[in-house]
Amino acid sequence: MHSKLILVEGIPGSGKSTFAQKIADCYSTRGQKTNLYTEGDYHPADLAWNARLPLEELDNILAPYSAFRADIDKNTHIEDGYAIISYTHVTTGTPEFYKAMEDREVYDSRIPFPEFRELIHKRWLTFGTQAKEKDELTIFECAFLQNQVTELMLIQLADTETMKQYFNDLISTVLPLSPVLFYLSQTNVRETITRVAKQRVSEYGSWIDALIQYMENTPYGRKHGINGFDDVIRTLEIRQQTELEIIRALPIRTHILENSSYDWDALWKKAESCLP
Repeated sequence: MHSKLILVEGIPGSGKSTFAQKIADCYSTRGQKTNLYTEGDYHPADLAWNARLPLEELDNILAPYSAFRADIDKNTHIEDGYAIISYTHVTTGTPEFYKAMEDREVYDSRIPFPEFRELIHKRWLTFGTQAKEKDELTIFECAFLQNQVTELMLIQLADTETMKQYFNDLISTVLPLSPVLFYLSQTNVRETITRVAKQRVSEYGSWIDALIQYMENTPYGRKHGINGFDDVIRTLEIRQQTELEIIRALPIRTHILENSSYDWDALWKKAESCLP
């Protein structure tokens, strides 16, 4: 059976977005209907970088942002009594809006973990049920491992065995799609993060500074005394090792591709023979 779901994972800066797009382009040129979901998109299974607002509170919450309400509405989907807002796609120079929306995501223990687990599991199950009936390929970038390992490891302080069980339960919701997972591993995490840190600087500040501040203030960061760049690198090294352990315990086809050199031609030659 051909796969209907491809998962692309790896630490920040590993090349997930580029690789996922190459896969999507490859299948599209073959005439295959292909759906690619990257960070910040309205997502059929995940809720990272999407605010979740109760419909009865929607107008009151958005009242201060009426000047760009039309753009908000364009990036809003209604489901199960909630408005899901892909807020990073909304164009505005108002930092308060992004902060207000970020505070209404479901990650970072903003809802109790049992509710989080049930909500995410339900969304994956619903997606799997609907995708099974379609002649389409779906590609998820970072929705399976990255966002949820962050929640389990840094926020819930889950151990590796607990995470293995969590992800085995989650992947069971989409097994009828014959999922395939590609992981872009990095031999030198420090070099990777140093490179991407130089690239990810915007008018809103430095990505690496925000990441350091975030990690320092998580339950994991406080427990382990994370302080500064070096500690963040060590934490990302642990995260990559943990993700690789989780992957090896999954009952699906997985391909771990070393991508430290960013030689896309060489990487693609390896990947092509693994594509479902």
